[in-house]
Amino acid sequence: MTQASQHQPFSIRFFNEIALYSGQYALFYLFMQFSAKESFWLNIGHVILLVALIVQTSALVYYGHKIVPRIFLSFLSLLVYMLFELREDGLHSLLNIGHLFFWISTIVLAYLQYVGHITTRQGVRYSVEFLVSNINILIFIFIYFFFDLKLKLDEELALGKITAVYAKEEVLISRLLDGFGEFLDDPAHVYIILGGLFLSLTIAYSRIKILILNQKIDSLLVRYIGEETRDKLVQNELGEHSVRIQTVLLYADIRNFTTLSEKSDPSDVVAMLNYYYSIWYQTLKAHFGTINKFIGDALLGYFDNGQSIQNNVNSAVKSALHMIEAKEHINLALASRKLPTMDGIGIGIHCGEVILGDIGGERKDYTLIGDTVNTTARLEAQCKEHHTSLIISEACFLQLEGALKERFTYLSSMALKGKEEKITFYGLTHRV
Repeated sequence: MTQASQHQPFSIRFFNEIALYSGQYALFYLFMQFSAKESFWLNIGHVILLVALIVQTSALVYYGHKIVPRIFLSFLSLLVYMLFELREDGLHSLLNIGHLFFWISTIVLAYLQYVGHITTRQGVRYSVEFLVSNINILIFIFIYFFFDLKLKLDEELALGKITAVYAKEEVLISRLLDGFGEFLDDPAHVYIILGGLFLSLTIAYSRIKILILNQKIDSLLVRYIGEETRDKLVQNELGEHSVRIQTVLLYADIRNFTTLSEKSDPSDVVAMLNYYYSIWYQTLKAHFGTINKFIGDALLGYFDNGQSIQNNVNSAVKSALHMIEAKEHINLALASRKLPTMDGIGIGIHCGEVILGDIGGERKDYTLIGDTVNTTARLEAQCKEHHTSLIISEACFLQLEGALKERFTYLSSMALKGKEEKITFYGLTHRV
């Protein structure tokens, strides 16, 4: 199941589960019984199968994203029904071709889902989905054959042409090939089989195309807005509205980037930025941070992973320290590729309330706005003035762990550019 499907309403997931992945045989078998002349509700076995199918599908909706529960739950309706049939008809019921194909289809579908879960190859996953779609139609064709055979035997039994014992023997495994051969003698049945197979291939092909498109869209979302933002949008937490959150912001900027850009080829500058940003992205991700946006040679990230502000502040500072420590390693890697290197970076960290949401008209940007964002950027700008690579606000400094707090020293208490109120801030003691 995809990330998006896990956040769909229960009714949609229930339908997808019963229509595509498990319970199709039981469902078609129940359709067959509903179509019969005898009352469906008078057959306790069929009622039990219906209840078991509903319970199985509901359980798979909630627990089916884990492969072990999915495998076991896929057999629930089959086992319940077979236990009832064994009590009624004994071991003889296991030789019934209808029950045999119930087992076969359940085992095959469970195996395909297992393969789809453990594989990392998209081609294999698409093949699994293709086979699952085709098997659903094959199940329908078999149930149609079994239903036609049952109707024929019931009619002959009612006319006294055959005995009840003979009728039971005709639906045994040993009579499968003979029964299916007689079924194919009817041109209408051949037409339905060929039409069903063609429809099966068409549906499977269309489903694979949709899955490929969804995968491309998902990859693009991750590439341009990140996994965390994608997940929030998929879960529709924001909808058409923005929300206020308490978070920790990190604003990082490359020093002397304008001068560097003037002296270097634009393609080399882009390659350099992409390399830096890939390292910084992994650094923030390792500390449970999220990059909100890239702004030319700067980035804005935030730490809001459901933990306390204190934990988020410490995560943000650790992330910033790793970014600073990685500068020399990154410059050596860039130099080996004959790409421009940077003089240094400046980072500002601040915490407070921001608005997070999709801002804009028809073209929206999922972003952070608010005074806290502006203050964080102003703190970063002070790095150059105070000759340090990292500045944090007093609100963040007071939340730091002891070992981290010792690495900072008081710098100033002043009104930043464009601000009226004074803010106290601290800088990393290692000067650059």
